[in-house]
Amino acid sequence: MRRRLCGLLPAMMLVAAPAMAQSGPIKIGVVLPFAPPFEIYSKSMEITIKMAIDEIGGAIAGRKIELIVENDENKPPQAIAKFKKLVGSDKADVILGGLASNLGIPIHQEAVAAQQPTIIINAGAGNITGKDCSPWVMRVSFSNEQIIRDSGAWLFKKGYKTAFGMAADYAGGREIIEIFKREFTKSGGKVVGEAYPPFSTKDFGPYLAQAKAAKPDIVYVFFPGGMGIQYVVEYDKFGLKGQIPLSGPAWTVGPLFIDKQGKSAVGFLGPINYVPTLDNDANKKFVAEFRKRSGGRDPDEVAINGYDAIHMIALGLKAVGGKTDDKKAMMEAIRKAQYNGPRGPLRIDPKTNNIVQNIYMIEVKDVGGKPTHVVLDTLKDVQDPPSGCNM
Repeated sequence: MRRRLCGLLPAMMLVAAPAMAQSGPIKIGVVLPFAPPFEIYSKSMEITIKMAIDEIGGAIAGRKIELIVENDENKPPQAIAKFKKLVGSDKADVILGGLASNLGIPIHQEAVAAQQPTIIINAGAGNITGKDCSPWVMRVSFSNEQIIRDSGAWLFKKGYKTAFGMAADYAGGREIIEIFKREFTKSGGKVVGEAYPPFSTKDFGPYLAQAKAAKPDIVYVFFPGGMGIQYVVEYDKFGLKGQIPLSGPAWTVGPLFIDKQGKSAVGFLGPINYVPTLDNDANKKFVAEFRKRSGGRDPDEVAINGYDAIHMIALGLKAVGGKTDDKKAMMEAIRKAQYNGPRGPLRIDPKTNNIVQNIYMIEVKDVGGKPTHVVLDTLKDVQDPPSGCNM
């Protein structure tokens, strides 16, 4: 699958010889998994990327934007192949990719090898901006560490002393539970069990029985996509909702799923980088426009990353007059961009190339008969330690 979107041609074109060398389109390549369980995120992100391009007038510093979207089908070899195509055949100036960690890690490796300016648009694997960091790769979403780290101490202070960890069986899911275990036990808590259902799981009953038997104060979970809908509903039907509260990164009860989870999601506690209920002018505008383009849906915590990436690219390239021939200078300019968007103030940490942002501790509450993300606490300007990064 391949899609192209060109911004409107600028009304005036400079004719001086130096300018003509940089008068062609700025090519932005995007690699997304339009396949289970991530296709719903990819469709939303494609909407927000195009929203952002429209907002900046379809051009940067007089050069139109050409958007090339590729489908990696949630297969790492396909992600590598599509990335190489964007670099080689399409000559993309900058590439956005890595919606999940299993895709983000190989894309990161290819970007470093090719010295290709690349932005990770969701994958939270710590090594991307940790020990394997590179000046050629920055992340505008989050690291798993950044989202999860403070929730262990936060939950312990709320009175939860024991926990059971459960997540989808892939690199991102296991890393999330490991980070939570480390911080929860450091605070004085105890993890009394773990379980990792595969993506193919049709019945969570056996795993829920394990959690129930462990008798924890709270169950800390992460399931992406449709798995999150299924898990939260089954947790309620299994009878655990009234006995043991659910927590974890609030992606599991994100905007794409919360209406389908309904009352089953009420009571969920956890950290997240974005919810559509954030009270700021930029977010109100963003939510209203997304609803128009999506048929009334709310934007989600993944889609926002593509939107923010385009705005940061635009700010960076404007600072260098839209020039992309010097890839190193272009990437450095994008890394220096600071932007106040729907999720709050954003900047890139020069020590790690990871985003610095607010993290929101939320609870799903019943507001007017509808499950709603309510912000309980805001952890401001959260960043990661270098964790082995040496740029």
